Amino acid sequence: MPAQSTYTYKARDSNGAVVTGSMVASSADDVSARLRAEGSFVFEVEENPMRAVPELDEQQIRRSEAAKSVKREDVISFCQQLSVMLDTGVPLAEALDSFCQQTPRKEFRGVLEVLRDDIHSGEPLSAAAAKWPSVFPGMMISLMRASEASGTMATMLGRVGDYLAKERRTAKQIKGALSYPIFMMISGIAMTVFLMSFVLPRFARIYDQRAATLPTPTRILLGLSEFVTTQYMWYGPVLTAVIVALVIWVKKPSGRRVCDWIRLHCPGVRGMFGHLYITRTTRTMATLMAAGVNLLDIIDICRGVTGNVYYAELWDSMEDGVRKGQQISDATFACSFIPPNVSSMIAAGERSGQLSKVMERIAEFSQEELDSTVKQVTAFIEPVMIMFMGVVIGGLALALLLPIFSMGKVMAGG
Repeated sequence: MPAQSTYTYKARDSNGAVVTGSMVASSADDVSARLRAEGSFVFEVEENPMRAVPELDEQQIRRSEAAKSVKREDVISFCQQLSVMLDTGVPLAEALDSFCQQTPRKEFRGVLEVLRDDIHSGEPLSAAAAKWPSVFPGMMISLMRASEASGTMATMLGRVGDYLAKERRTAKQIKGALSYPIFMMISGIAMTVFLMSFVLPRFARIYDQRAATLPTPTRILLGLSEFVTTQYMWYGPVLTAVIVALVIWVKKPSGRRVCDWIRLHCPGVRGMFGHLYITRTTRTMATLMAAGVNLLDIIDICRGVTGNVYYAELWDSMEDGVRKGQQISDATFACSFIPPNVSSMIAAGERSGQLSKVMERIAEFSQEELDSTVKQVTAFIEPVMIMFMGVVIGGLALALLLPIFSMGKVMAGG
């Protein structure tokens, strides 16, 4: 792990004032994450190469690497149980000690031990947790800061636990809906390759002497089988290069943009992903607004919640509008993939001063729509994939068995 360095930064605090300073961190992203967690809007971070600090010791390095494998379920359990303990009057330091002792996963236990030590040294929980951006999401840090100022840490941790649990459920829904067709497609490809590589060559030897009398589908199939089994030195490298190039392209801005466009416009998945993004966005906004988090910070956190380049453009437009004194609904009305009824509800919430409650209601409505859409997509995909498998495997079997149906003509040589 590289040595930490000193970074200078410029940011705007929650009151809108420009502040400058320096911070020791492992990267510029780490500096930005810590400042955002403190409620500041960062617009410049630069490394000071003349002020590097010693490398972390071996134990800190191991903990930092292990923290990357901490599961979201552990964080949810931590929030929920810590909320209950604080609500019943258990001091924060004592609650952390208790949770460290009962945590079964050593990766998360290592993070909590450092967290506990920071708390014992007098550091706020939000600042201590902000040192672990791979474990605790930015939304959680912002809510912690707000609760520390208002003295509602127990309530806020419970809200964070509920939020993360709902997000986990939503993510599982989407993965479940997409895993079935992917599994069926991989199974179909594997079965086709097996038939073309191992089964068809055996029949090819039987039909070899009478190829002229074979039906056209059978001859085409045997030709494909011969190509697959004998020409792999040619198509193998080409296929590998195409796959590698495709993977690299998908990670580039142009490829990412195409994939995100498909999620928002392709029939069958656009409804599912559309409701997913709206649910995540409104749920996050509702939770942060209710806690009194700065609106610009809310927009910045929402960038990481959606993870779509088209939504990133929405957040840019919304941020510029908010800085100019415009409403959030102005940006959503101008956005083509935000339903007009959602924008109208947001505008109504802004007029009534109940925006956080309206956002929560939109999130509940979108979650119900997402549940319904996932069920519809799953119900539609299942027969389609079965039909696809039947056509592919059935077509191969039919082409293979056609000569047997006319065995008399084949054995007679014409």
